[in-house]
Amino acid sequence: MTEQTKRHDIAYGVLFSGNFPLDRALGGAVLADDLGFDTCWLGEDYFYQGGIATAAAVAERTRRVQVGLGVLTPLTRHPALTVMEVAALDHISGGRVLLGYGAGVRFWMNQMRLDYRSPLTAMREAVSITRALFAGEACNHDGRYYQLDNVRLGFAPPRPQMPIYLGAEGPKALQLSGEIADGSVISVLAGPAYLRFARENITAGCERSGRDPAAHRLVVYAITAVDDDGAAARDAVRMPIAEYLGASGKPNTLSIQAGIPDERMLEMGRVYREESRIPAELVDDDMVARVSIAGTPGECAAAIGRLIEAGADEIAFFPFPSARAETVIERIAREVLPLVRGNAYVAR
Repeated sequence: MTEQTKRHDIAYGVLFSGNFPLDRALGGAVLADDLGFDTCWLGEDYFYQGGIATAAAVAERTRRVQVGLGVLTPLTRHPALTVMEVAALDHISGGRVLLGYGAGVRFWMNQMRLDYRSPLTAMREAVSITRALFAGEACNHDGRYYQLDNVRLGFAPPRPQMPIYLGAEGPKALQLSGEIADGSVISVLAGPAYLRFARENITAGCERSGRDPAAHRLVVYAITAVDDDGAAARDAVRMPIAEYLGASGKPNTLSIQAGIPDERMLEMGRVYREESRIPAELVDDDMVARVSIAGTPGECAAAIGRLIEAGADEIAFFPFPSARAETVIERIAREVLPLVRGNAYVAR
């Protein structure tokens, strides 16, 4: 991907998790549409509002913003049923849907006693089935997770080639995404070092299947806070950063690439599990800078620029504090993105 191509193909979106109040998520999607954001990504977090139903409501309320399902796990829903729902949603939206598949959170999958021994296999099978059904083919599949006998959609989807993204974190998942998907959704806490690591692995996967790495879009979810007082913005993101890291409980690919010491990760996990609280006091300013976008408008613009330089094609802003999410979204659109574009990064 050339620098010129990259600079003129950057998209910006917003992200609402499944546990965000539904009415405000719908209103936030309309706000993002009005402000000119490119996408609205919706997480499916168990056991909150369903992602597909929420996406349908967003599609009916908006005009131009793309609606990202980011991400659905195929472990909880047969891909044939997902295709039925997503194809209908694409019709409702006028062809604005982006479909994301992911492994799902192991704890949630275990709660439902689902087979989590090989989630990458489930994702590979799901993508194969999804592409066949969207293309109008009669699908026969006899895999480890899914079986179909001569299944074909009874209606024509608006788009026979639905864009498919994979939620990926580790090297094997990133390589799989490069091999079979159109793009990757990178979880929160991804900094520039991780994005370069992700690009390397995605490129290896693309080469495995003869796909063009430059055509593979990298969507980055970013915990974001904007305030005239940079310290206040950094304080606003300590809690969500600590919650994600504490829930992980141990060093992982994201923390290692961000340069977070292993002993800090282990201590955060201990506090989260043994003391049943979120260890926000263990998130210092250096950690905030490595895994989020937080600060004054100028500081946020600089952080966005670093993510773009590291390989991001789209940044989906996860606004904090949650109580002022709408204000944060407005400030990103009106104060931060003009600074980013003034540095020659132009949204699609």
